[in-house]
Amino acid sequence: MKIAEFKNLKQYMVDFLILIILCFLGFVFSEKPYLKLSSPQKKPSYPEKKMEVSEIKRHKLEINDIMNRNLFTMDGRYSDKMERPPENPYSLVAVMISGKEKKVILKDFKGQFFTAKEKEKMIDGYIIEKIEKNLVILKRGKQKKELKILSSKRKEIK
Repeated sequence: MKIAEFKNLKQYMVDFLILIILCFLGFVFSEKPYLKLSSPQKKPSYPEKKMEVSEIKRHKLEINDIMNRNLFTMDGRYSDKMERPPENPYSLVAVMISGKEKKVILKDFKGQFFTAKEKEKMIDGYIIEKIEKNLVILKRGKQKKELKILSSKRKEIK
């Protein structure tokens, strides 16, 4: 088999030599290309407005600005003590009664909804004493408070 392949290469040997000679002649007779790399600068038709360095003002960043801002609060302040919630931190949205299980849906002063059951403690210290069809009675010590559905005012029970 190798002999047959060698005979096939002999047929193309003249073609290879002619190709090599043509490549060599092209290399010898080629000239270095003339490249004009600089192009003439055209002046713009509109006048250029030069900016002065004094026009640009940048905010000078102080490391103390970053260190004094709390990234985890809305107002960016650090406080040692927790702020007290408002007098009425939640309002009654709905009452759900299913058999013996009673739950209420409340909306807190931040606008978030949550559910609660009887005997649970609320954020202002009141405990849900009783859940009825349209109202909830809260108790903290000797104080009692009524929350009604769709009422904006809370009544104190004595």
